[in-house]
Amino acid sequence: MRKFGSAVVVAAALAFATPAGAQVALDLKVGYALPTGDLVAFGGSDYFGPMKYTWSGAIPIEVAGRYRFSPSFSAGVYFQYDPAFVATRFCAAGMTCSASDLRVGVEAVYGFLPERTWNPWVSVGTGWEWTTFSVATADASAKVTYSGWEYFNVQAGLDWNLSKMFAVGPYVGYFGGSYSSLSGNSTGTGSGGAVSGSIPSAYRTFHGWMQFGLKGTLNL
Repeated sequence: MRKFGSAVVVAAALAFATPAGAQVALDLKVGYALPTGDLVAFGGSDYFGPMKYTWSGAIPIEVAGRYRFSPSFSAGVYFQYDPAFVATRFCAAGMTCSASDLRVGVEAVYGFLPERTWNPWVSVGTGWEWTTFSVATADASAKVTYSGWEYFNVQAGLDWNLSKMFAVGPYVGYFGGSYSSLSGNSTGTGSGGAVSGSIPSAYRTFHGWMQFGLKGTLNL
C-alpha cells in the first residue's frame, strides 16, 4: 500500500509539473514601419484617405514578456511605441510636426528549432492601437488621435541563439486593424476646438503597418 501511495504521489507530481524547458523570455524589437490601407472613409472625419497621406513611416520600439510553456511554444504580452513621421501633405515648410503609434496586446509565439543555433519562429497576436499626429504653425495648431482594435499581428523571424540565454535576429511583421474612435483639439483662427467620439461603422476602414527590423531575446 505504501508503494502504491508513493506511485500516486509521483504520478500526480508529473502530471502537474511545469515542463522542464519552461522559462520567461523578454524581447526587445527595433525596426521601421510603413503604413498601408486607409485611415477612415470620406466623411468619417476631417482627415481621411490613405494612411500614407498622414504618416509616412514610423520606428517601432517594442518590449514583450513571454512565458515558455514548452521549448517551442510561448505566450505573453507586448507594448510597442513608435515615433512616427507626419507626411509632407500635412507637414509643410515652416510647420512643426510630430506623430506616434502606440499598441499593447497579447501574442503567442512558436519556435521551430529552439535547440538549434538557428531557430525560425512565427507569432500571432491581437491588441489595441493609438495613432497620433500634431501640426503647428506660429498662430495655429491641431492634434488628433485615432484608436481602435488591431485585429491581428502576424510576425516571423530567425533567431540566432548565441547561448541558452541570448538570441538575436531579423523579423518582419504585419499589424492590421481599424480605427473606431478619435479625439483631438485645435487652436487658432477658424479652429474647431475639441472633438471626441466614435467613428461610425460605415466609415471604418482597414489599415495596417508593415514592419521589419531586429529582435533580441533574453531567456531567464
